[in-house]
Amino acid sequence: MPDLRFEAITVLVILLPGFFAARIEQRLAVNPEQKEFDKTVEALIYSFFIYLVFTAITHSFPVSVTIAKEGTATKYSVDASPLRLGLLALIAVVLPTLVSFAANNDLFGRFFRMIRATRRTWRSSIWSDVFHAYTGIVQVELVDGRSVMGWLKYYSDRPEDASVFLERASWVSAEGKPVAIEGPGILLTAQSGIRSIMFLSPGTPEPLSSKPVVVA
Repeated sequence: MPDLRFEAITVLVILLPGFFAARIEQRLAVNPEQKEFDKTVEALIYSFFIYLVFTAITHSFPVSVTIAKEGTATKYSVDASPLRLGLLALIAVVLPTLVSFAANNDLFGRFFRMIRATRRTWRSSIWSDVFHAYTGIVQVELVDGRSVMGWLKYYSDRPEDASVFLERASWVSAEGKPVAIEGPGILLTAQSGIRSIMFLSPGTPEPLSSKPVVVA
């Protein structure tokens, strides 16, 4: 039983860089919803490539386990230098960062579309596609007919959340005139009922500064 525990701990330590890398990518890129099994498979794939890169650089493995027999007892010893572990950690950070950069900028999708292997982008939804491609002044139309205009600052990762935060925001009157919202901006959540978002040209007048008004 002690041998089994040691082997399990050793395997877990070896796989940790892959799980760490997968966690970084999940924070940097918007991926489709994953089940726990999918996350585990992704971490294992990352582990493989991390050790592949490490081996290509150092021509060695970062951790070595020595098994020695002393009578009826079996003793295990782990040999791992801080320099090698530091390099391993660095690879586990750089690799998912590069993958996230490529995914967020649709580099993989561009390549596969160029060779006509697909017509899809690498991002998870058209919501993500649009907000990665466009920014600036937007005008948001709500389901109740109201419109609000402002500088796009933040947006939700997924279309089901459908939330945006606008800086220097203004309500747009029926005559098309902006009525400024006093304060840093406005957060429109999914409960606001976003019907459409218009990305306006750079020449569009910025929201004005005036006293706040109550919009029924």
